[in-house]
Amino acid sequence: MLVPVEISSFAVDSSKGSPLIILREAGGGRSVAVPLDHVDANAIAMHTLQVRVDKPLTIDLAKILIEQLGAVLYRVVISDVSEDGVFSAGLIIKADGGASLKVIDCRPCDAITLAVRSGAPIFVRSEVFLKISSGSGLSESEQFRAYIRSIDTADFGRYVLE
Repeated sequence: MLVPVEISSFAVDSSKGSPLIILREAGGGRSVAVPLDHVDANAIAMHTLQVRVDKPLTIDLAKILIEQLGAVLYRVVISDVSEDGVFSAGLIIKADGGASLKVIDCRPCDAITLAVRSGAPIFVRSEVFLKISSGSGLSESEQFRAYIRSIDTADFGRYVLE
């Protein structure tokens, strides 16, 4: 089953220093953190802040190509996550005047960025939520609490968490 999600927030993976986008179930409590590369994080931020550039970004070229070929980005689907946390995604494109759907496998960060720039909905397969929650045997809130407890406050320098 496909679960509609919304962009909830952004975060940083402290172990890798890479950006994450938090997708939250629309009208629900489940969420998933999907890694982004810095280029995609910047493209989403630029779109959100309505920053204009002289020439289109690479992700904008993909959007332009889809549109110029008479197709529409119908939806983005985060379809799977491996045991080591690598996500899979696909672009669902309506082609031939809406008569056919084409599925294009791509990186989740590209799919999400293209969805944001195109205004297309984002979905996560329910199996992805199940894999994430069953991966550690802990609920999402328990996982978050465990993560908070694992933070070394020395990383904050002279600031102390109380």
